[in-house]
Amino acid sequence: CESVSAPVWVEGRLVGPDVDGLLLGSNPAQNASMIHSFSPLDYMTAQCGKVLPVSGGGVLVSQPESRYPGGLDCQLTLSAESGKYVHVTVQALSIDCDGDSLSIYRGGSVALFELLGSPICGTSPPSQNTFTTEEGGYFSSTNKMTLHFVTGSSSTSGSGFKLSYAAYGRAPCSSSEFRCGNSRCISADLTCDLHDHCGDNSDETSCTSGHGSGTSLSTGTIVGISVGVLLAIIVLSAGVAYFMCLKRDDRTQGRKSPTVAYSTRKYRGPQV
Repeated sequence: CESVSAPVWVEGRLVGPDVDGLLLGSNPAQNASMIHSFSPLDYMTAQCGKVLPVSGGGVLVSQPESRYPGGLDCQLTLSAESGKYVHVTVQALSIDCDGDSLSIYRGGSVALFELLGSPICGTSPPSQNTFTTEEGGYFSSTNKMTLHFVTGSSSTSGSGFKLSYAAYGRAPCSSSEFRCGNSRCISADLTCDLHDHCGDNSDETSCTSGHGSGTSLSTGTIVGISVGVLLAIIVLSAGVAYFMCLKRDDRTQGRKSPTVAYSTRKYRGPQV
């Protein structure tokens, strides 16, 4: 049985053989299990020609096998709800530049004028996100973004790609959303899931040693908790002070001299 090294947290990031080699590893089933434990997972080769709804966000891997097949011409559209936009970050890449490429389009079609940058190929390990933009990823102009993965007829030399995606809006954010440092609003469930869904990594910078949403508190939440604790202390202190005053009044009453009543009637002695 193959031994598995447990990943560990280092400076807010989960690192280890099963994470750094998430895309390039030799055990696809194990890699899929690792990704799925943190974010929803889909394979592009299983979604060719489809529209993938984006309610929050997730992870997209090129294929479940360790190497992508040749002869691919696969298109996939990510679609968020109306009024939202889609953000994609390439987490790792291993695509042969001899006829293979991944193209990202800002809308719902593969029209040339919608192409973001140029077709992507080459190698980039998970620790070095080389394939990005100045804005910190790829951003749609509508609520849709289209991916186009093409491989040559005999291409089997690359292990493909892994990317994260998320639906986002603009501030002000709702109570169920996380406000990124760049003022974008993403689902609060996407924080601390090991993937940069904001584009500036602000959804991953305040995480404790663990994973999953809810491991970090926003500034507003911290202030609210602090005010609540302070009010509770004030009320408790006032109650204790009132109780002590009542006890002191009771002791003062107990130390007073007893009242002696005098009669003004003159004593006339016994009646005969």
